[in-house]
Amino acid sequence: MKKLRKEDSLESVLSSISNKIRIEILKLINREGPLSFTEIMEKLQMDPKIHAGKFGYHLKMLNEAGLIASDESTGKYYLTSLGQEVSNFIYNIEDFVNKKKSEMLVRTSSLTIEPFDRKKIVEALVREANMPRRLADSISKEAEERLKKSQIKYLTAALIREFVNAILLEKGLEEYRHVLTRLGQPVYDVTITIKNTAKLGDPSPEIIHSIAGNSVLEEYMLLKVLPRTIADAHLCGMIHLNNANYWVLRPANIFHDIRLILNDKISINDFVLPYPNKPITFKEALFMVNALLKQTMSYVSVAQSIPFFNIFLAPFAKGVDEKEIKKLFREFIFNLNLILGCHIPKVSFELEFGIPDFLENVKCIGVDGKQYTYGDFFDESIRIYNILIEVLSETDGISKPLLNPALFIKIRKKGKLLDKFYEILVRTCQLARKWGNVYFINQEIPWQTENVSYNLDLSRVDSISNWEYDTIRVGVLDNVTINLPRIAYEAKGDDERLKEKLYEIMEIAIEALNIKKQVMEEMIFIDGIIPLFKKNVNGSSYFRLKTSPGIISYVGLFEALKYHTGNSISEDNSALKLAKDLISIIADCCSKASIRVLPSSMVSEPVSKRLLNLDIKYGYIKPKDILYYTECSNLPLYLAIELKTRLKIEEEFQKLTKGGHLFDFRLEEPFPTEEVLANYTKRIIETTQLGIFTFTRSYTYCWKCKTISYGTHIRCPNCGYDGDKLAVYTKVYGRNKPSIFWNQEEKDFIAISKSFIL
Repeated sequence: MKKLRKEDSLESVLSSISNKIRIEILKLINREGPLSFTEIMEKLQMDPKIHAGKFGYHLKMLNEAGLIASDESTGKYYLTSLGQEVSNFIYNIEDFVNKKKSEMLVRTSSLTIEPFDRKKIVEALVREANMPRRLADSISKEAEERLKKSQIKYLTAALIREFVNAILLEKGLEEYRHVLTRLGQPVYDVTITIKNTAKLGDPSPEIIHSIAGNSVLEEYMLLKVLPRTIADAHLCGMIHLNNANYWVLRPANIFHDIRLILNDKISINDFVLPYPNKPITFKEALFMVNALLKQTMSYVSVAQSIPFFNIFLAPFAKGVDEKEIKKLFREFIFNLNLILGCHIPKVSFELEFGIPDFLENVKCIGVDGKQYTYGDFFDESIRIYNILIEVLSETDGISKPLLNPALFIKIRKKGKLLDKFYEILVRTCQLARKWGNVYFINQEIPWQTENVSYNLDLSRVDSISNWEYDTIRVGVLDNVTINLPRIAYEAKGDDERLKEKLYEIMEIAIEALNIKKQVMEEMIFIDGIIPLFKKNVNGSSYFRLKTSPGIISYVGLFEALKYHTGNSISEDNSALKLAKDLISIIADCCSKASIRVLPSSMVSEPVSKRLLNLDIKYGYIKPKDILYYTECSNLPLYLAIELKTRLKIEEEFQKLTKGGHLFDFRLEEPFPTEEVLANYTKRIIETTQLGIFTFTRSYTYCWKCKTISYGTHIRCPNCGYDGDKLAVYTKVYGRNKPSIFWNQEEKDFIAISKSFIL
């Protein structure tokens, strides 16, 4: 290459860039790197047959000016260091001129209108995608060129991002596009959401806001938080990530320890509402519990539970008149339903018959300031139990049931020795018979451990080493559901392949929960998004993240075995044995995980329909071959088999699913009396291995005449009304919910549910 003399080098450089084609050549090589003679002509859309001579002249001038050089081994032209500086200088001048002329205006994400600035693309690529600055600069220049050629005068930040993402895809830079993509719903989807909200049972502007936000956060989880293997497994229907809209924000539930707030060991962060001193009366104690639940309702995705509710409150009931306790409880329950939504229970209280042995000598402070043990307040605990049952048996001002809280009744051997056990049990069954918001926990069977707690999503935690450390101040991180039929379809009748595939999916599910735990640790302890959970209690946080489990559940066990073996697990022992083997594999993998993971047959949300539709979409089965995957039980509710057989099979699986299960006795009319239910409850506790069960009675509420009629009715038996203000109340997937809030999956669940006869 001819060496430039010092006195004419500047003139030579300026002369070489005085032509538009030569400027485009410099900019092109700056953006894309070394290019051959032919490649440069093609990219500048010049015809080699017509323009080759003139083009060669332009290259020669740039070469003589010291701006480009050729690589002898490849024959490609590249920018010299001087050429790099000059081409960058050209870009800077163009940026300045464009801003002055305001050729391209941008409506930014911060809701301002500004002139287009290529450097903002560079900064976004470096900041958001961690892209090397030199590559980011090249991408930004190409994006600017394309936007200019499009002659768009009015841009948006979203449109620019789309241009950039298209360039990244063309260049095979998908890993950068993956994190740079924009989250949110299309305009059409938002419009449809707004239009359809009025069809929901309880429409409001906040619901629209919530649906839109849910979409963004679910996309964020799949694109940013989870690796592609897990995200793809969810999207293709191999697994289902429950509560995906809140996966990156909060745990699924929590089991509270109300002693801490009642004894002023922690305080609630409430800078607006009045905050009392340490409660010294029953009324103040209930106020504090309500405040705790209100504060925490935005910290969990599904539900809250208060174990030992009647025992921990008992010291505050000492010396309080029974009528006063009932009056205060009525106010408390009304407030609880107003705060948390009276139609869909989100809170459960665990009640005990008497004081368990491990609590008998635990110290507590009475309202008089003296030290006692919980064993000293046996009578008060029973009074609270009875009065709460009585209050929850009532209705609100327009005769609707008060479904918050649901009650989980623990039955232990010690409690059964009480003189009034049967009388209390009958009263409890009266409430169960009336509204169905009562669940019975069998603490007598050995596999339940010293203490267990169930939450309203039917998840379960047990005392591995300590009744307190493992079962209160913990919460379920979240629930990953496995699509068992998909595994069966891919196994093609091979038992070993069936098990191998299950092991593979378990690895993915456990990894997802590991990530969830890391996300929660960051949310609670680093970012401080959930301040109450971070509160210090004797050197540890209020929320015991270390012992909080993740849940791995499953759907379609019955359908998977039916497809794989051709036989029903209710009729064929070999099919049943293989089914137990599969759930044992899930349990074994959970026990070997590096974090606490528990197997469950319960899901946090309806997932069966989604997974079934994806299996149909991908050609595993044909439409109408299977209409429903069984979830929240192991035998379909439509299956006509003896109750004794169903009980025997379900109790076997309850022993294997230590993370959650339920036997739902859906009884038909005429419904048994409370005495019959009490006797049947005793027999279940004494003769079966069921860990938890409930009795479900459907009833219909008419908003027109404000009456309740037992059974499912399409027309009010009292006034004949048959409009949309007629609501059926029943348990859907184990939880009470009126029909005005049922989605299509829940309607299908009710349609196939079969009633039992005791």
